[in-house]
Amino acid sequence: MTAPRSIRTLTLSRSGLAITGPALALLVAAAASAQSYPTRAIRFITVAAPGTVGDIIPRVLAQELAARLGQPVVVENRPGGSGLVGATAGAHSTPDGYNMLLSTSGTMIVNTFVYSKMPFDSLKDFEPVAHVATVPLVLVVSSASTVKSVKDLVAMARSSPGAVSYGSLGNGSTHNISMSIVKKAEGIDMVQVPYKGSPAAFQDMMAGRLATTFDFVGFSLPHIKSGKLRALAVGVPRRLGALPDVPTMQELGYPGFDTAMWYAVYTPAGTPRDIVRRLGEEFRAVLGTPSVREKFAALTVEPGNLIGEQFTAFQAAQFTRWGNIVKSLDIRVE
Repeated sequence: MTAPRSIRTLTLSRSGLAITGPALALLVAAAASAQSYPTRAIRFITVAAPGTVGDIIPRVLAQELAARLGQPVVVENRPGGSGLVGATAGAHSTPDGYNMLLSTSGTMIVNTFVYSKMPFDSLKDFEPVAHVATVPLVLVVSSASTVKSVKDLVAMARSSPGAVSYGSLGNGSTHNISMSIVKKAEGIDMVQVPYKGSPAAFQDMMAGRLATTFDFVGFSLPHIKSGKLRALAVGVPRRLGALPDVPTMQELGYPGFDTAMWYAVYTPAGTPRDIVRRLGEEFRAVLGTPSVREKFAALTVEPGNLIGEQFTAFQAAQFTRWGNIVKSLDIRVE
């Protein structure tokens, strides 16, 4: 039986498939939505605490994005629970294009394998918008330490099992995973000391109460430059322009060592696809501006450039990679 003309949604013409009726109305409405978007302020949740790299990044991006969109982009800090507090707020926000989330590879991917129960599904509860930044780590000791190299650090830990301490942000943090890779590769036992942030760990290192830590280069660099900390190695595949004389962990005999943390923008699942695409293109444009690149360089942060399907594919590969790493190290948080 032929459907009445008034409710047909698809018709064939000489030129191919034509969309009519309700389907056409939906497409027209979507196009109009994309063209008029945004009409009010956009909330930009970050999983980071004020004053941290994860707080500075969204504020730098928000300033440029607001100028391009013609509407305010308001950064909202929702730290806590290894990023789970902020990410959960992002997942539960209205999927209308006026709620964005800046989260990390640790929160979205590593936590999936570390925690026995997650408050959200990283793949199902979010629309990936853009990979915006990569933050490298560096292994440091106090400049007063007798440790001059990674080899020295390993020798010290081997000679005093369970006595050499390292700082981290807790089980499953990038700091913890980085050192756990070294511990497993060398068969050494070190004591993890969890901190709420880098300043306290640096203070203890300089006072001789903590032996070492992997930390973000942006935090460590001022102390390295001032001579208070000594950099032993960087945890990325290539040497850093800011620390050209510091070897990579791969150079020192740790194949595939790359524990850099990355930041990405998401919207809650169900956000209109045209708006997700628009935001992705806007972030790509913003990340290419001299202003953003200069401010990121000052933080030793590498701008990202992946949006859409490229970012989705990258994230899928990262799930596989980090899943294998975490499982091999048997790191869990109950």
